[in-house]
This record gives sequence, structure tokens and C-alpha cells, in this order.
Amino acid sequence: MVKLFVFDLGNVILPFEHRQIAQKLHEVSMVAGRFSPDEIFRYMFDMENGLINAYEEGSMASLDFFMRLKERYKLDIDFEEFKDIWNPIFREDPEVNDIIIYLKNRGYPLFLLSNTNELHFTYITELYPIVHLMDEWILSFEIGAKKPKQRIYDEIFKRTDVKRNEVLFIDDIKRFVEVAKDFGLQATVFKNAGDLWKVIKENLI
Repeated sequence: MVKLFVFDLGNVILPFEHRQIAQKLHEVSMVAGRFSPDEIFRYMFDMENGLINAYEEGSMASLDFFMRLKERYKLDIDFEEFKDIWNPIFREDPEVNDIIIYLKNRGYPLFLLSNTNELHFTYITELYPIVHLMDEWILSFEIGAKKPKQRIYDEIFKRTDVKRNEVLFIDDIKRFVEVAKDFGLQATVFKNAGDLWKVIKENLI
């Protein structure tokens, strides 16, 4: 049975839409004719080669990340204006909040395990109280590794003595779920709160 629930953040706890970032950066680029919003999006967010990878693994500071984008696209904004574009991409899912509160009230330990970055997570901690119900935050930019690297999954077991098969990992990306299973965790692909309720109630002690 499950003794620890580990939640992904983006598109599990907080739905988000990050394509708007590329569109808004394109609008403030002084060389907008040279690049499309799609090109900007790929340069930032490609899962293999995007600039976001170094940033989300903590090897690039927030200001350096901004300056790379500013220089490449000749952005006519300062760092504070960039944050106003970069950060407000999230929204709450009240039904998932209800699941987290239910588990918390039942006494289950709850971990957050997320590929994220300093700017986004600082913003989230200020605006979304639900993350403060988590007992541990395992964040890629602090750990120095992103899913699906084993190092970030192994961090769970540096912070708890539960067995691997007693963990239920919840993520919206199938690849990350399959890797978690390969490492011995129970794992499920998040689709919606209704399906997650079913999975959780099947696994409660």
C-alpha cells in the first residue's frame, strides 16, 4: 500500500500555459521579423536542447537566463518586466487542491517533485498556498537534475525511509511516469482529478 504521495507541480497541481511567454517576448523584440514566436518557444523550451534545461537544473542564474534571451532577441524590456511576462502562466485546480487537503488531513506525507526554476517557484510560493501543504519540495533547480534523471527520483529516499514500492508518484508526462516505475516506484499518469481520486482511493492504507 502507498505510504507517501509524490506530486508533480505543473499540469498536475497547477495547470499552466507557457506558449504565451514566447508570444509576449516576440511582441517586445526589436528584431521580431527575424524570429517567429514558435522559434522563440523552441529555443527556450525544447526538452532536449532548450535554454530552460540549464536554468531548471540550477546551472544558470535567473538574471543570466534573462540576459541570454534579451541579447538573442533584442528584447526591449528590463528584468522586472521580464518577470511579469515569465511568471503569470499558472492557475489553480480546486479539485486537485481538494485531493491534497484530503490526504494531508488523513496524515499522509506529501512530497512535491518538479522540474522548475527559481523565478517560477518563488512566484508560486507567494501566490499558491497549496504548495505549502507539502512536507518536502524536491526541485530540479536545487537538486541539479531534472526528470527523468535518476538523481531527482533518488532524492525522495534521502528524505524518507519508506520503500520504493510504497511511493505513488503522480505526473502528467508519461515518460516520467515510466521512468519512475523503472526505478521501483508506483506511478500514474495524471489526466484529471476524477481519475486521480480513483487511483488514490484504491491505494489508501
